[in-house]
Amino acid sequence: MEFPANATRRRKGRRVLVRGLIAAVAVGIGLAGAHAQEPALVFEGVNVVPMDEERVLEDHTVVIERGRIIELAPAGEASVPEDANVVDGNGQYLMPGLAEMHAHMPGGGPGNDQYREDVAFLYLANGVTLARSMLGAPVHLAQREQLASGAMVGPRLVSAGPGFSGGVETPAEAIQQVREQAEAGYDLLKIFWGLDRETFDAMVKAAKANNMEISGHVPAAAGVPHALQYYTTIDHFDAYMPTLVDPEETADVNGGFFGYRLAPYAKQDRIEAIAKHTRDAGVWNVPTETIMYSAFEVDLDTVADERPEFQYMPPDVVEGWFDWVTNFRAGEDYDQEAGDAFLEVRLDLIATLHDVGAGLLLGSDAPQWFNVPGFSVHREMAVMEDAGLTPYEVLKTGTVNPAKYLGEEDVFGRVAKGMKADLVLVNGNPLEDLSNAHDIAGVVRHGRWHSRADLDARLEEIAERYAN
Repeated sequence: MEFPANATRRRKGRRVLVRGLIAAVAVGIGLAGAHAQEPALVFEGVNVVPMDEERVLEDHTVVIERGRIIELAPAGEASVPEDANVVDGNGQYLMPGLAEMHAHMPGGGPGNDQYREDVAFLYLANGVTLARSMLGAPVHLAQREQLASGAMVGPRLVSAGPGFSGGVETPAEAIQQVREQAEAGYDLLKIFWGLDRETFDAMVKAAKANNMEISGHVPAAAGVPHALQYYTTIDHFDAYMPTLVDPEETADVNGGFFGYRLAPYAKQDRIEAIAKHTRDAGVWNVPTETIMYSAFEVDLDTVADERPEFQYMPPDVVEGWFDWVTNFRAGEDYDQEAGDAFLEVRLDLIATLHDVGAGLLLGSDAPQWFNVPGFSVHREMAVMEDAGLTPYEVLKTGTVNPAKYLGEEDVFGRVAKGMKADLVLVNGNPLEDLSNAHDIAGVVRHGRWHSRADLDARLEEIAERYAN
């Protein structure tokens, strides 16, 4: 069953796109000019994974000009410009770029400029051509334009504003912050915990008046059933766990981290009921399972050896991850059995949401708790496959579904004539083995080719920067 895109979000997506183009018209003209000076990019003999259905178009030619796919045809049937930059795709597979729908970009603190550039590149090097940053700051508005123009190498950035939390204490404050974020040009509002019901309701009313979408956490005072009336995405399955249990049975249970201690009491009929309610509301979910596995399952003694990508992160960031998880597990109320049950219930929730036709979006909450940007998206996809989704169904959560969410199905998310040329060339068929999506031969962003050699050279620079 196809998940219907939220109609409000479709309209909002188009308005945000128009607003962003108006705000960056000079940058856009500059980008068009840059493309005009570049030769066409052509993939010859490549197998195309179009993502319009579960199929492969074998031995095709793909021609890209000015950041768009202008021709897609069987080999020998396409017109190849004489001065084209030709990539031999023989035996390889060209697929849409991936979207990381719960990303974070470093803020504007002292010394963060280089780190912010490195994080953007790490996403791109792993095939992520769109990142939805879920905790914004003014510096991200400038970065969004740098990434859009090609001045910074990385994915397209969709940015939330600063988060709404218990620090927003009154309805008047919430209304004012919504207005300020809308005027500043943020793409969406990010909700945290702590808002009381009156303030939450004032905030969502102001969001509607200012044509701003709402995503993120769900305050306890609101709860998922109420939030489903207003959100476009709920991230981390936040506040879902209390909807899965009998309140009388769990009255004395302190839910803890994302309600994990409630997991042993979850009821299957309640999982199905909230999944259908979510579907009917047209709300997407971004599970971010990998951070939950970091909390409860990652082996702290071996994870550094198992994840060589740690070399691309500042040592103090990695140390902070270890400290957080170590302290969390050392807490007096830590319950490993409940944590194990929590992970299983969440897999069941992913499977049930998918089965009833509710929408899922790929997101891993990087950089957070052992999740290195870009690398963690592929770990997230593996977990979604563990939940029972096929490789094609998993890939849709990072390609087709984000385009639907943004109301841009004719812009990106598929490989087709006229679509934006944000693409990934991989060495094996990702529909047969999902891990092939991480065996990357190169990435196309803005229609510009970043070869494996180019990616590796930049990764080596980053590793040297953060070497002890």
